Amino acid sequence: MFPADFGYVRAESLAQALALLEEAADSDEDGDVKLLAGGQSLLPLMKLRLAAPSTLIDIGGMPELTGVTTDPDGTTVIKALTTYRALQRDQFATTRFPALSDALAVLADQQVRARGTVGGCVAHGDPAADLPAVLLAHGATITLAGPHGTRRTPLDSFLQGVFATDLAADEIVTAITLPAPSGRRRTGSAYEKFEQPASHLPLAGVCAVVTMEDGVITSAGVAITGVAGRAFRALDTERMLASVSPSGTAIEAAASQVASGVSPLSDQHASGPFRLHLAEVLTTRALRRAVDRAAP
Repeated sequence: MFPADFGYVRAESLAQALALLEEAADSDEDGDVKLLAGGQSLLPLMKLRLAAPSTLIDIGGMPELTGVTTDPDGTTVIKALTTYRALQRDQFATTRFPALSDALAVLADQQVRARGTVGGCVAHGDPAADLPAVLLAHGATITLAGPHGTRRTPLDSFLQGVFATDLAADEIVTAITLPAPSGRRRTGSAYEKFEQPASHLPLAGVCAVVTMEDGVITSAGVAITGVAGRAFRALDTERMLASVSPSGTAIEAAASQVASGVSPLSDQHASGPFRLHLAEVLTTRALRRAVDRAAP
């Protein structure tokens, strides 16, 4: 199918993009204005007429929103228009966050990695995207620019439901920030997923991050994607892992609580109970790999 007719304008800077967004929203009776970054999620929806924006504002390729940097305090900033491929080739980021490397290696296909953007993924709010689990487990924050300035919000608050986020109609995601590792303590991370073969999207995906000191887990981050209406933190599992020795029994016990209180998705690809089972199995695997990576 072909998309419905739409207007198109290309922005050359963030300031221009924000101005165009405000102008288009004011002049459009329906207010249906969409930003186009990599287009790997939006364009297929438009072709199927599941989305029919009247205006597209192309923000792809702006240098000011592209690249990966490390602040003096050690935090890593991934600018929103950084493509999956560019992030995958950033050896500093993928070495510091091994789970990021894991996820990018199994994310979609080469064409999507070449064009898809990290900010576009976060803004889209797909409940079965790979990266949100990795970013959540690492405690990522999102920076948003709007007509009245910028604001920062935890990714856990930004994601709200199936394709629903805290992104206002006049805002643009500009960066994703990952906090610095915890001092001299050793941190390991890993991402595991069970994919739907045709789409490569996870029926369940789990990222585990563990920080260890003297053979004991001092803190843990565990996040799940593909199972519920949004990527989420497994808080009960995280609490069970704190201050314990990472024995097989302790990991399995913590993993058994990963879907506590979760209402799972169910569709033609997988039932809700099967997704919950996958989440538990993958959590065990991810935790074991994360612990191995954190070991001296």
